[in-house]
Amino acid sequence: MLPLITPAILTDNLETFKEQLNKIHTNYSSIQIDVMDGEFVKTRSFIERDELNDIESEAYFELHLMVKDPLTELSRWLNVANISSVVFHLEATTDIAECISHIKRHNWKVGIALNPETVLEKVLPYINMVDEILFMTVHPGQQGSMFVDEVLEKIKAFKKLGAEAICSADGGINEQTIKSVVDAGADKLYIGSAIVQASNPEAAHENLIKAIGETTI
Repeated sequence: MLPLITPAILTDNLETFKEQLNKIHTNYSSIQIDVMDGEFVKTRSFIERDELNDIESEAYFELHLMVKDPLTELSRWLNVANISSVVFHLEATTDIAECISHIKRHNWKVGIALNPETVLEKVLPYINMVDEILFMTVHPGQQGSMFVDEVLEKIKAFKKLGAEAICSADGGINEQTIKSVVDAGADKLYIGSAIVQASNPEAAHENLIKAIGETTI
Protein backbone atom coordinates (compact mmCIF):
# COMPACT_ATOMS: atom_id res chain seq x y z
CA MET A 1 0.00 0.00 0.00
CA LEU A 2 1.37 3.38 -0.97
CA PRO A 3 1.69 5.99 1.80
CA LEU A 4 -0.14 9.31 1.79
CA ILE A 5 2.23 12.07 0.68
CA THR A 6 1.64 15.58 2.03
CA PRO A 7 3.90 18.46 0.96
CA ALA A 8 5.42 20.57 3.73
CA ILE A 9 6.22 24.25 3.32
CA LEU A 10 8.89 25.78 5.56
CA THR A 11 9.61 29.47 5.07
CA ASP A 12 9.90 32.76 6.97
CA ASN A 13 8.27 34.74 4.17
CA LEU A 14 4.55 34.82 3.38
CA GLU A 15 5.12 35.62 -0.28
CA THR A 16 7.41 32.61 -0.62
CA PHE A 17 4.74 30.50 1.05
CA LYS A 18 2.17 31.70 -1.47
CA GLU A 19 4.51 30.97 -4.38
CA GLN A 20 5.26 27.45 -3.19
CA LEU A 21 1.61 26.76 -2.37
CA ASN A 22 0.58 27.94 -5.81
CA LYS A 23 2.92 25.36 -7.38
CA ILE A 24 1.38 22.39 -5.59
CA HIS A 25 -2.04 23.07 -4.03
CA THR A 26 -4.16 21.73 -6.89
CA ASN A 27 -2.51 18.29 -6.66
CA TYR A 28 -2.95 17.67 -2.92
CA SER A 29 -5.88 17.71 -0.51
CA SER A 30 -3.77 19.15 2.29
CA ILE A 31 -0.52 21.02 2.82
CA GLN A 32 1.59 21.05 5.97
CA ILE A 33 2.68 24.45 7.28
CA ASP A 34 5.84 24.32 9.38
CA VAL A 35 5.41 26.81 12.23
CA MET A 36 8.62 27.82 14.04
CA ASP A 37 9.25 30.30 16.83
CA GLY A 38 13.05 30.68 16.89
CA GLU A 39 13.12 29.11 20.36
CA PHE A 40 12.13 25.46 20.10
CA VAL A 41 14.11 25.48 16.84
CA LYS A 42 16.57 28.11 15.69
CA THR A 43 14.59 29.27 12.68
CA ARG A 44 11.33 31.25 12.48
CA SER A 45 8.41 30.97 10.10
CA PHE A 46 6.33 33.81 8.65
CA ILE A 47 4.24 35.64 11.26
CA GLU A 48 1.10 36.33 9.21
CA ARG A 49 -1.91 34.17 10.09
CA ASP A 50 -5.28 35.69 9.13
CA GLU A 51 -3.86 36.64 5.72
CA LEU A 52 -4.01 32.96 4.79
CA ASN A 53 -7.78 33.33 4.48
CA ASP A 54 -7.21 35.52 1.43
CA ILE A 55 -5.44 32.73 -0.46
CA GLU A 56 -7.57 30.88 -2.99
CA SER A 57 -6.89 27.21 -2.40
CA GLU A 58 -9.05 24.15 -1.82
CA ALA A 59 -6.27 22.43 0.12
CA TYR A 60 -6.54 22.13 3.88
CA PHE A 61 -3.71 23.27 6.13
CA GLU A 62 -2.03 20.93 8.60
CA LEU A 63 -0.02 22.79 11.21
CA HIS A 64 3.27 21.38 12.46
CA LEU A 65 4.07 23.40 15.57
CA MET A 66 7.80 23.45 16.17
CA VAL A 67 7.33 25.94 19.00
CA LYS A 68 8.13 26.17 22.70
CA ASP A 69 4.58 27.12 23.73
CA PRO A 70 2.01 25.27 21.57
CA LEU A 71 -1.06 26.65 23.36
CA THR A 72 -0.04 30.28 22.86
CA GLU A 73 0.80 29.61 19.23
CA LEU A 74 -2.56 27.94 18.65
CA SER A 75 -4.37 31.07 19.81
CA ARG A 76 -2.87 32.90 16.82
CA TRP A 77 -4.47 30.49 14.35
CA LEU A 78 -8.05 30.47 15.56
CA ASN A 79 -9.32 32.69 12.75
CA VAL A 80 -7.69 30.72 9.94
CA ALA A 81 -10.54 28.96 8.19
CA ASN A 82 -9.25 25.77 6.61
CA ILE A 83 -7.08 24.10 9.25
CA SER A 84 -7.70 20.37 9.48
CA SER A 85 -5.09 19.17 11.95
CA VAL A 86 -2.39 20.26 14.38
CA VAL A 87 0.76 18.40 15.38
CA PHE A 88 2.79 19.58 18.37
CA HIS A 89 6.04 18.30 19.81
CA LEU A 90 6.17 16.05 22.84
CA GLU A 91 9.36 17.85 23.91
CA ALA A 92 7.70 21.29 23.86
CA THR A 93 5.24 21.00 26.72
CA THR A 94 4.80 19.21 30.03
CA ASP A 95 1.00 19.29 29.80
CA ILE A 96 0.49 16.92 26.90
CA ALA A 97 -3.10 16.00 27.79
CA GLU A 98 -4.21 19.64 28.00
CA CYS A 99 -2.64 20.40 24.64
CA ILE A 100 -4.44 17.44 23.08
CA SER A 101 -7.74 18.51 24.63
CA HIS A 102 -7.29 22.11 23.50
CA ILE A 103 -6.74 21.09 19.89
CA LYS A 104 -9.73 18.74 19.90
CA ARG A 105 -11.99 21.51 21.21
CA HIS A 106 -11.50 23.27 17.89
CA ASN A 107 -12.52 20.13 15.98
CA TRP A 108 -9.02 19.68 14.58
CA LYS A 109 -7.30 16.34 14.33
CA VAL A 110 -4.34 16.13 16.67
CA GLY A 111 -0.90 14.60 16.45
CA ILE A 112 2.24 14.36 18.56
CA ALA A 113 5.70 14.69 17.01
CA LEU A 114 8.87 13.11 18.39
CA ASN A 115 12.36 14.43 17.74
CA PRO A 116 14.94 11.84 16.64
CA GLU A 117 16.47 11.52 20.10
CA THR A 118 13.16 11.08 21.97
CA VAL A 119 12.46 7.49 22.98
CA LEU A 120 9.18 5.89 21.92
CA GLU A 121 8.19 5.06 25.50
CA LYS A 122 7.57 8.73 26.29
CA VAL A 123 4.63 8.95 23.89
CA LEU A 124 3.00 5.61 24.74
CA PRO A 125 0.58 7.03 27.36
CA TYR A 126 -0.97 9.26 24.69
CA ILE A 127 -1.17 7.10 21.56
CA ASN A 128 -4.86 6.29 22.07
CA MET A 129 -5.69 9.98 22.58
CA VAL A 130 -4.42 11.27 19.23
CA ASP A 131 -4.93 10.72 15.51
CA GLU A 132 -1.28 10.68 14.53
CA ILE A 133 2.23 10.04 15.82
CA LEU A 134 4.84 11.89 13.77
CA PHE A 135 8.42 10.66 13.78
CA MET A 136 10.96 13.31 12.86
CA THR A 137 13.60 11.75 10.64
CA VAL A 138 15.75 14.89 10.87
CA HIS A 139 16.49 17.34 13.64
CA PRO A 140 13.70 19.86 13.00
CA GLY A 141 13.73 23.45 11.87
CA GLN A 142 15.46 23.51 8.51
CA GLN A 143 14.69 21.81 5.20
CA GLY A 144 17.56 19.81 3.78
CA SER A 145 18.81 18.50 7.15
CA MET A 146 20.55 15.13 7.36
CA PHE A 147 18.30 12.05 7.51
CA VAL A 148 18.56 10.13 10.81
CA ASP A 149 18.43 6.40 10.00
CA GLU A 150 18.03 5.34 13.64
CA VAL A 151 14.46 6.67 13.67
CA LEU A 152 13.42 3.85 11.35
CA GLU A 153 13.71 1.39 14.25
CA LYS A 154 11.31 3.52 16.31
CA ILE A 155 8.82 3.51 13.45
CA LYS A 156 9.03 -0.29 13.25
CA ALA A 157 8.55 -0.60 17.02
CA PHE A 158 5.52 1.71 16.93
CA LYS A 159 3.88 -0.25 14.11
CA LYS A 160 4.24 -3.47 16.12
CA LEU A 161 2.01 -1.94 18.81
CA GLY A 162 -0.97 -2.04 16.48
CA ALA A 163 -2.12 1.44 17.49
CA GLU A 164 -4.92 3.11 15.53
CA ALA A 165 -3.03 6.40 15.29
CA ILE A 166 -1.50 7.14 11.89
CA CYS A 167 2.25 6.60 11.79
CA SER A 168 3.84 9.48 9.91
CA ALA A 169 7.38 10.62 9.16
CA ASP A 170 8.84 14.01 8.36
CA GLY A 171 12.27 15.21 7.33
CA GLY A 172 14.89 14.40 4.75
CA ILE A 173 12.54 12.22 2.73
CA ASN A 174 13.60 12.09 -0.90
CA GLU A 175 14.20 9.56 -3.69
CA GLN A 176 17.13 8.06 -1.76
CA THR A 177 15.38 7.66 1.61
CA ILE A 178 11.67 7.21 0.88
CA LYS A 179 11.73 3.44 0.41
CA SER A 180 13.37 2.83 3.79
CA VAL A 181 10.76 4.98 5.56
CA VAL A 182 7.85 3.22 3.87
CA ASP A 183 9.37 -0.21 4.47
CA ALA A 184 9.71 0.69 8.16
CA GLY A 185 5.93 1.18 8.25
CA ALA A 186 5.13 4.87 7.82
CA ASP A 187 1.56 5.43 6.59
CA LYS A 188 2.01 9.13 5.83
CA LEU A 189 4.99 11.13 4.64
CA TYR A 190 5.51 14.87 4.94
CA ILE A 191 7.90 15.91 2.19
CA GLY A 192 9.36 19.38 1.92
CA SER A 193 12.13 20.41 -0.46
CA ALA A 194 11.94 17.27 -2.61
CA ILE A 195 8.51 18.46 -3.78
CA VAL A 196 7.97 22.15 -3.05
CA GLN A 197 11.39 23.26 -4.27
CA ALA A 198 11.39 21.02 -7.33
CA SER A 199 11.21 22.70 -10.71
CA ASN A 200 8.45 20.24 -11.64
CA PRO A 201 6.60 19.14 -8.46
CA GLU A 202 4.35 16.69 -10.34
CA ALA A 203 7.33 14.89 -11.84
CA ALA A 204 9.05 14.94 -8.45
CA HIS A 205 6.00 13.24 -6.90
CA GLU A 206 5.99 10.58 -9.60
CA ASN A 207 9.70 9.92 -9.08
CA LEU A 208 9.17 9.52 -5.33
CA ILE A 209 6.46 6.94 -5.93
CA LYS A 210 8.73 5.09 -8.37
CA ALA A 211 11.52 5.11 -5.77
CA ILE A 212 9.32 3.25 -3.28
CA GLY A 213 9.15 0.19 -5.53
CA GLU A 214 7.92 -2.98 -3.87
CA THR A 215 7.21 -2.25 -0.20
CA THR A 216 6.52 -4.42 2.80
CA ILE A 217 3.32 -2.72 3.99
